[in-house]
Amino acid sequence: MMKIHNRRTNVVLTILLSLLSLNACDYLEVIPVEQANMGDMMTDDESTRAMLYSCYGYLQNCGADLTNYYAFDFSGTDETVLPQEWGTAGSRVQWNAITPSSINEENNYPWEVWYNAIGYCNLFLKLIEENNPVLNRDNKERYIAEVKFLKAYYHFRALQMYGPIPIIDQFMSSNIAKNEIPGRSHFDYCIKYIVDLLDEAKRVLPEQTTPDFYGRATSVICKALKARVLVLAASPLWNGDFPDKTWRNINFETPDYGKELVSFKYEQKKWVNARNACIEAIKAADDIQAKLFDVEDAETWRINHGVGLPIVPGLGGTDAEKEDFQKRVMMLRYMNTTRPDQNNKEIIWGVSGGTGDRLSNLIVASLPHFILKGNSGEDIGGWGGISPTLYTIEHFYTKNGKLPSEDESFCDKSEWFESANLSNANIINLAVNREPRFYAWLSFDGDEFSTVLSNRKPLYCSMRDPNSTGYNSDRWGTRNYSVTGFMNKKWINPNTSIEESGRPNFSEMQYPATIIRLADLYLLLAECDAHLEEHQDEGIEYLNKIRTRAGVDAWTKTSLDASGKSLLDAVLEERFVEFYMEGSRYYDIRRYVKGKKHMKTNCYRGLNAMVYNPSFVSFNTPKQIDQPFDWNDRMYLLPIANKELYANPQMVQAPGY
Repeated sequence: MMKIHNRRTNVVLTILLSLLSLNACDYLEVIPVEQANMGDMMTDDESTRAMLYSCYGYLQNCGADLTNYYAFDFSGTDETVLPQEWGTAGSRVQWNAITPSSINEENNYPWEVWYNAIGYCNLFLKLIEENNPVLNRDNKERYIAEVKFLKAYYHFRALQMYGPIPIIDQFMSSNIAKNEIPGRSHFDYCIKYIVDLLDEAKRVLPEQTTPDFYGRATSVICKALKARVLVLAASPLWNGDFPDKTWRNINFETPDYGKELVSFKYEQKKWVNARNACIEAIKAADDIQAKLFDVEDAETWRINHGVGLPIVPGLGGTDAEKEDFQKRVMMLRYMNTTRPDQNNKEIIWGVSGGTGDRLSNLIVASLPHFILKGNSGEDIGGWGGISPTLYTIEHFYTKNGKLPSEDESFCDKSEWFESANLSNANIINLAVNREPRFYAWLSFDGDEFSTVLSNRKPLYCSMRDPNSTGYNSDRWGTRNYSVTGFMNKKWINPNTSIEESGRPNFSEMQYPATIIRLADLYLLLAECDAHLEEHQDEGIEYLNKIRTRAGVDAWTKTSLDASGKSLLDAVLEERFVEFYMEGSRYYDIRRYVKGKKHMKTNCYRGLNAMVYNPSFVSFNTPKQIDQPFDWNDRMYLLPIANKELYANPQMVQAPGY
């Protein structure tokens, strides 16, 4: 995370942004307006560095980043649902309610965010050459490389959401003729453009930054992003299986591709290229001693924080085995909530906007709506609305590393929603004998949500009690409730505590929103190997690095064959669990053209939770969630807002809109 918050820098950033007037209204206005006083900008190292940080600023846009609970791609999946009253962009994706006329009304329309960012990067590259001939050569080369990296990233994010996009390679005057504004380029052309920028940047950038500048581009981050870009290019949606075979440009032509936008022929070489990029990225991460976060790393912080081991219902085994399981649960909670300077060497790239940013909002949206009574007798809590679906609950593993429906030692499906007959009779069988990640990141009726959350005391979920964490619209309002009867714990630091004054210990919210971590590189390599028959052993090896860290049994060729799964099946199941609530699921569903399987109307189920004071049996009755969920193949891409189409005659709409 970049620490660029000193007062003088903030003043400079404010002045620069005011001068450039970058609030876009249509596609033409993503090209920054040239000002008469631009010659006075970026004339020394300090002002140049300030403008560089402005180029990074778009990473922290709350509507377009990868860890915002209301963003299109964060909550618009089958992992969770939100209260319908919130009406977030993610929920509207689930409902197939995003249209060319409505999309620009959504919070921080991503198209504008990314193209504003690209325009700003191009302006930086123009001005650094024109205004700063005496800038220190080493600094200049590094700044240029960083901005090329950012330009690659912003193009990539637009490509993920919108498919083939216009390439804006250089600063363009706002007076440019409409017929000179580029339209969508062929998808493979966009990929090559992004990869070429990353290759240019990685040759200049350092391997690492100092602790004061976490979040700034490095050569390792370039290589990791390149791996992700090339895996996207190799994935079925863009490697032969795009649903609409007629989609093409009308006017604009891409060099060497004409008016075609998508390749409909499968190319195995794309997986080979992606695998090579993954190997290069993993080697680069190894060279800087990156490693998976582990129990030893987390125990240092848990002990220093004075946080006890969590209660895990029905946990069996020897005392040593129980303690190891509990420590692993805590490690997984700390994994996403500690910083690189806190010995978290798994983070390849993360950004932070500080207290009050999207992570803080995500935390409040996850916390139960009742945590404790305040000093004046008032109820204190969060919003309690991020609600894991039954699909999520059922697709984390058992303690044996198998899906509950496939584990012969797990209770029969007919008994899943019956009491497990523990000391807390509210706990159901489906919540017992599960893997450590289940208890680290998901919460349920009778669960210890957190060990110290309630003024340094444990908070237990009572999901049927209308005066505790249960549904009660009269007391908690019509917006603060769990839709499914389950709650989210991921991204909440184990040391987070709410005081009777209502204030949390904000220092425990100061950690980066992770964009790329080492586990992602391992599973991307395993995914590539799953598509290449000669590399199956390597794929199993890297898949098992994640499973072993998670505390579940490793796969072997024999056990995979016996399960009837392919290596690809196992990798995608692992990605679902490992990257739950990290913004990956939206793209994994789309990359594999699985929208109809995972996001149609009947895919969204929960418990009967939106009832006042229900009985145990009534509450634990699975039901279809009453929201207007829908899937249409047009949803593989987001639409372009109508105003963008009117402003650019070269632009064509995504198919189906």
